[in-house]
Parts: sequence; C-alpha cells; structure tokens
Amino acid sequence: MKKTAILFLFSLAILFAYAQEKPAAYVVSKEYNLWNFQKGDTAYVFADMAYIRDYPDSKSKLIDSLPEGATVLIASEGYNGNKIRGFYAPWYKITYLKDNRKKEGFIWLGLLALHSIQNEDGEQFIYGFKKFKSATEDEASYYDAEIKVFDREKKCIARATYQASVDGQTGTETKILAGMGLKNIKNIHRSAFLGEACGIATQYYYFAWNGQNLIRFPDKMSVADASVFYHEETILFPSEHKGDQTMIYKKIVEAENSNENLNDEPQYKETKSQINYTWDGTTLSQVLTMK
Repeated sequence: MKKTAILFLFSLAILFAYAQEKPAAYVVSKEYNLWNFQKGDTAYVFADMAYIRDYPDSKSKLIDSLPEGATVLIASEGYNGNKIRGFYAPWYKITYLKDNRKKEGFIWLGLLALHSIQNEDGEQFIYGFKKFKSATEDEASYYDAEIKVFDREKKCIARATYQASVDGQTGTETKILAGMGLKNIKNIHRSAFLGEACGIATQYYYFAWNGQNLIRFPDKMSVADASVFYHEETILFPSEHKGDQTMIYKKIVEAENSNENLNDEPQYKETKSQINYTWDGTTLSQVLTMK
C-alpha cells in the first residue's frame, strides 16, 4: 500500500512539472510577416520535410511530418515565434489530410511557401526561404530562396535557388507569364517582394520554365524616396518590344532631385541606360557593349 502511494505521488509530481513547463495559453504573435496568412487560408509546405508539433515551440513534441508540396489549412492566428534558419517567424495551427485522416498540429511559418500559383498545364510553382544570411562588411544581408515546380501528382520536377534581397518589404506576390515570344519557353514565373515605404525597394525575380528546367532570367527593381530620387527598371520581352525575337531589354532610369530646396516642386535629372540580353532557345547571355 505504501509503495502504491509513493508511485502515485511520483506520477503526480511528473504531471505537475510537465504542466508547469507548458504554458496554459498561447502567446499571440502581433508582428507582421511576409506570409500574411489568415485563418482559413490554404498553404503549401515549402521545406523538403516539415515537422508538425503538438505546441507552438521548437522544443515541443514532434507528432508528424509532411513532405514538400503538401497542402495544409491555416487554422489559427500566429502564435509565439522562434528564430530558426537565421530568421524569426511565428507558429500556426494547421489542419491537413494524411492517410485519409484529418489531422492537426502546429507548424513554424518558415517551413511554408510564401506563395503558390499554377500554369495552364496544372504545374504548380511555389517559392520560399531556406535560410537568412546576415550582412557582413563585404555583403548585404539576403535570404537563400528557392522556387520549386510540382507536377499534377505533387512530385517536385524542378527547383532553382537564388538570393533574395529582402529588407523592410511588406508583402509578396507571384505571377505566371506566358512564353513572352521566347523560343522554347512555356512560362515565366515572376515573384515580387513589395516595398511600400520610401527608400524600400520592390524586387522582382524572374525564372523561365521550359517544361523541364528553371532558367534564371534578369531581375528588376524599383525604389524611390519622395522628392529626393527614384530608380526604375523595366524588363521588355520580345512580345512586348515587338523586335528581335532573341532579345530581352532591361531599361534603367535613375533620377535625382536637383532642387536644393526640398519644399519646392522637385526637378528631377534623369539618367537612362539599358542592358541587353540574348536568348538562343537554351542559354541567356548578356550582350557586352564596347565603350
């Protein structure tokens, strides 16, 4: 009898300690993030493998895993937050189907794709962050980003990495363009990180898709600071410039306000330049010009 009582008290002590370690309520994360998911939104696993936990914290119990491309439903607002892979993001409760059963758990937001879009053939394009690299004396900070393509059976058939210059942007968007008059190109995928404040650049990243491979195409960006300067880049594909079908043009306009009194109407002095690229059906090359 005495032994049974001791075991009972020992079990109660373990349960009490566990309860003390695990907060009774989740802490809502009020910080803005680029994913900007709302309850009820559909999202997709970006990481090669995403772990699902029983509580919104990296130290909580692992209860399941989901492969890249898996579909989940956002079932809560953001909670807590952890810095993983070099960047901070909250946790969300999700629901999903696995083995014909509805399941739920918590996922760290950085494991989900920022956006998803399909082309006319039902091929799905997603992109997200792999990790964050802090700035050094020689290099600005950036995210190691990746774009992935999935076929109708949710098999990843192509992927490509790139460095995304994200610092202060307030949103993202994605778009699928047609072949834009380029030989052997089915689609062009464009992702954007949107800068909506003065001095914060909007960055666009282009990848051409030939049905088998993703090919990095020229980026573009725009940035402005009211009454001080602006910088605008434009990409023109053959279907837009109506000229040589092998050429892509990147037009750049830089301007500074030459009026020393910033309270007066700005008088911008513009400088224009252009970078030319050639596409032979398989390879993109920059055309070098002699000065």
